[in-house]
Amino acid sequence: MTSLLTALKAYKEPRIFLFFFLGLACGIPFSLVGNTLKTWMTEGGMTLESVGYLSLILLPYSLKFLWAPAIDHVRIKGLSTKFGQKKTWGFLAQIGLMISVLGVAASGQQQSMIGLFFWGFLTAFFAATQDIVVDALRIDTLQKKELGEGAGTYQLGYRLGMLFSGAVLLWLSGVLDWVTGYVFTDVLILCGMLALFFIREPVRTRRVQTFKKMVVNPFKDFVQHNYHWGLLLAFIICYKLCNTVLGAMAYPFYIEAGFTKKAIALVSGTYGVGVTLIGIPIGGILAYRLGALKSLWYLGFVEIATSLAFMFLACAGVSLPIFLMVITFDNIVGGMGSAVFVAFLSSLCQKEYSATQYALLTSIMAITTSFLASLSGHLAALLGWPLFFATTGLFMIPALMMLKKLMKKGF
Repeated sequence: MTSLLTALKAYKEPRIFLFFFLGLACGIPFSLVGNTLKTWMTEGGMTLESVGYLSLILLPYSLKFLWAPAIDHVRIKGLSTKFGQKKTWGFLAQIGLMISVLGVAASGQQQSMIGLFFWGFLTAFFAATQDIVVDALRIDTLQKKELGEGAGTYQLGYRLGMLFSGAVLLWLSGVLDWVTGYVFTDVLILCGMLALFFIREPVRTRRVQTFKKMVVNPFKDFVQHNYHWGLLLAFIICYKLCNTVLGAMAYPFYIEAGFTKKAIALVSGTYGVGVTLIGIPIGGILAYRLGALKSLWYLGFVEIATSLAFMFLACAGVSLPIFLMVITFDNIVGGMGSAVFVAFLSSLCQKEYSATQYALLTSIMAITTSFLASLSGHLAALLGWPLFFATTGLFMIPALMMLKKLMKKGF
């Protein structure tokens, strides 16, 4: 078992710390077309059902495996040689991302559902492409034993990005307006562009690519390296259902429960992200010391407790002390779980197919959770908030049963 001091020192490595800034750039757009956009539209009078449908904007995150092979194998003439193949894709994605976020801001001001879906979908597409690049570079440039710290550092930046596009943006919307806040947050994506310049992408011999080599071989390789791949994929799909469905309705719940935007920004946004930053490195160290599967086993039970905590908050009404306690618990656990889960998925990928395989794993998980999240508004309206939160905890039970089987099989 590795010592705690050794695990902590790994975070100081420059090649690991660069992923903090890349995580920052990746975390910003997810909130801009996720919870922050839902809060803006809920405040503007949009129905819960319509707000729930906005979750479909995030669909490109679920489908990114479709174009991930291009990032692994397709070179862009004149640019790939100069900057690196995957880095070039990253730069182009970041430029498109910054433009599309401005479109979301303009559409949100007009409350145009067509505009929101068009520009929001483009934002999610470019953001998902950026994620593919960053995930692949993390796997390509870090050693196997560094993946836990790499995941933790990336998640630190990711959560801070969500802080800017969540709590800070909520605050700016009250002081100035929503559109100004979106523009301000959009500019922070430049941190990711700067970090990409310093990443040393491994140079690989260029080969003639075919559909089989680009698309079929990564999936075939994954099956060959993971004997229990069917059970493994089912587990990946189920493990995040609890957190995703609950999270899709968290901000609409805060608004409907009667919490002010200032309280939401301070407690859930600012303070919540702060305690998440405590949980993330703990999760990275936990994965480093205990292994990913054993860590996920313990954290799964704690996720169920998180759902019950939200149920208690829904019953308690507008209570800032209880709100603070629930957010503390939820975000520390969420930070730990995110770091461990990212490290787990990264360990399943081979460097030759890093972009495609990681995108495949996250897409298989997200494509199911995105559709269920889009129906979360209907579920909340049907059951009411307390029973809705209690129900989300039940989603973790099948995942824990599958995880127990994987552990017994010595995975």
